[in-house]
Amino acid sequence: MKTYLKALTLLLVLSGSAYLPNVYAANSTAMLLTIAETSPALMERLDTIALTDAALLNDLLILADSDPAQLERLLDLHTADPATFQQLLGIVAAENSDEGNASLLGTISDGGIIRN
Repeated sequence: MKTYLKALTLLLVLSGSAYLPNVYAANSTAMLLTIAETSPALMERLDTIALTDAALLNDLLILADSDPAQLERLLDLHTADPATFQQLLGIVAAENSDEGNASLLGTISDGGIIRN
């Protein structure tokens, strides 16, 4: 049973890391291995996201910056309040913008953000 769980965990880690950009792959893979060893429930949540929304998984892993605790907090935020999570993504995107001139034109009635 233990061998089966280790194999399943490794499979989940590898399937999740397939969606990562190369620049973050090493750090994210190490973080995913840590999560697989310490928090199987979180690993299942991440696997579900990997299968249904690869872009969300990528955003979560980038925002988490190789910190499993921060990844879990971000995932909880996305589950509890998706609108706030989207606002956080917009703020981080503006902060990381090369031009530094990201502008917001307004909000959509469902809480989304219109960008240039």
